[in-house]
Amino acid sequence: MDDTAYFRVWNNGFSTEEPRTRSDSCRSPSLNWATTKRGFVPGKVNIVYGPESCGKSMLAMMEIVELQRRDKEALAIWFDSEFSFNTDFFVKLGGDADRLVVRRSNDPLKIFDYIGGELLEMLQNGAPVKAMVIDSIRSIRFPKDNKKQTTDMIMGGTGANYLPSAFKIVIPVIAEYNLLTFLIQQVSIQIDQMKAMRNPYVLPDGQALKHIGDLMLEMIKLDTKAGVIEKGETIAGGAAQKGHKVRIKVKKNRLGIPARVAQFTFDYNYGVVDTSNEIFDLAKSLGIVYHPVNPTTGKENNQMWQFATCEPIRGEDNMRTFVKGSKKLQDEIMEACYKHQDAQVQVDADGMVIDSIADEHDLNVEL
Repeated sequence: MDDTAYFRVWNNGFSTEEPRTRSDSCRSPSLNWATTKRGFVPGKVNIVYGPESCGKSMLAMMEIVELQRRDKEALAIWFDSEFSFNTDFFVKLGGDADRLVVRRSNDPLKIFDYIGGELLEMLQNGAPVKAMVIDSIRSIRFPKDNKKQTTDMIMGGTGANYLPSAFKIVIPVIAEYNLLTFLIQQVSIQIDQMKAMRNPYVLPDGQALKHIGDLMLEMIKLDTKAGVIEKGETIAGGAAQKGHKVRIKVKKNRLGIPARVAQFTFDYNYGVVDTSNEIFDLAKSLGIVYHPVNPTTGKENNQMWQFATCEPIRGEDNMRTFVKGSKKLQDEIMEACYKHQDAQVQVDADGMVIDSIADEHDLNVEL
C-alpha cells in the first residue's frame, strides 16, 4: 500500500482509524521542523497570516513549485482575490505556469461555490488537481460588503458570518482529495497598547479561521539590519535589497507541537536560501550543537563547539563552516532536531497557543 492507504477496522462501511499522515517537505529546514510533520500535510488546512510584504504568497508559491517538482502531473489552483498574482515571479522560483490555474476573482461564489461545485466534479472525474491557494481571505468581497452603499462604509472582518458555512462546503473536498491547501490572510495593526505588547496584530475573521485551521502560522518580516539581505547598489548609491529574513511562529497545530518558531532567509530570485546556516542556528537553539564540558574543570568550554560524537571545533564560525561543508552532517543534525523533546506549552480549547502573559479569554482576533 502507498502512504495514503488506510489501515482500517471496518464497521458497517466506516473506518475507525485515520489514514497514515503524509507530509510534503518545504525548502526551509527549520519550517519543516516547526510543523513537527517535516512539512505540510495534504488534506489539511494551512493558514498563513501576517503583515503585508512579509512573504506569505511567496511561501505558498514555493510549496506549489515543490509539489510540481515531485509530481510531474500535478495541477494547482490559485484563487487570486487580490488580483496581484505574478506569473513571471512564479516561473522565476521554478514553477510551471502551464500547471497552475489562476482564477482572479474576489466573488465568494466564484471561490467557495466553485470548489464545492465545478472543482469537485473535476476531481471526481480524475483531474490531477493536488493543491489550492486562496490569497487572500480579507480581499474577498462578502455579501455584507456588497450591501454597503459607499466604499467608506466597507470594513474588514465581514466574512465572520459567511465563512463558517462556506468552509462546510470546502473542507470535505480538501480532506477527501488530499489537497495541499493554503489560506492566506492579511492582518491589521493592534491599536490597544496593552494587547499589542503580546501580539501587535489583529487577525480579521480570526474566530472562523482558527476553528478550521489545522496549522496556523504567524509570519513576520524581520525589519532589522541583520534581517535585510543586501547586494549591490541602487541608482541612489545605497545598498540594494535582494531579500529578507522571515520568522514564523506556529500558533496552532492539530497534528503536532504548537509554539515552535522557524526562521529562514528569502531571496527574491531563488526563494529560501542559506539553509546550512539555518540548520546550524536551529541546532544551536535546541542544544543539538553545544559547548562541550571540559573534563578537567567540569565546566562548559565556550570557545569549543560539538555535535554528537564529532570532534570539538574551536570557534562558532569554524563550526558553521564545518556544517556547511557536509550535506550528510546537515541531514544528521536535522534528524537530531526532529527527535528533540520540546517544553510543554499551554493551549486553549481550539488548540491556539496561549502566551504566558495573556488572558485565556482575551484572544487577539477580530470577529
